[in-house]
Amino acid sequence: MRLLEVPKELEEILKVLEAVGARAYLIGARALLMYGAITRTTKDIDLMITVEDLKTLRDTLTKELRKRGFMVQWRSWGLLVKSKRGLEVDLNTPMLLLDEEFQGRARRVYRNLYLPSLEDLIVTKLMSLERKDYSDIKEVFKFADKIDFDYLCRRVQQANLEREFNRIAKRIGVPTC
Repeated sequence: MRLLEVPKELEEILKVLEAVGARAYLIGARALLMYGAITRTTKDIDLMITVEDLKTLRDTLTKELRKRGFMVQWRSWGLLVKSKRGLEVDLNTPMLLLDEEFQGRARRVYRNLYLPSLEDLIVTKLMSLERKDYSDIKEVFKFADKIDFDYLCRRVQQANLEREFNRIAKRIGVPTC
């Protein structure tokens, strides 16, 4: 696993999240880059955060981040946060799979920043399933020997994503669920 360089702006965002008791889970391409599972670059950082309620997300985080000079836009999935130097961070509201098992399998990489398991990252990609996500999933399965298929299939079934997963799995020649 590659170490993550934490830009100053991200460190500042993590401090704000820490102050409200939130954990951040690195998802998306940056997380897969840490595993060495993909090689494509990405312009933004995607985080899934734990918040007690959406009012905290909307009010407190928006206020604190803007006070620190960030531009904050509300989106259907959470907050888009931009720094003056151009760093973009997507703060996604908790997905349904953010449960005790997800949290227990994640590894702390910096302060309150965690890296989910490879299996849980596959499920987050399946939830979105844009063209780049399909491509990323294909790349991840080059590491099939490191994937816990029993856990992955259970999570895929819990999310009701079996059809999507099995279609991809058949195309790339990995076990189906």
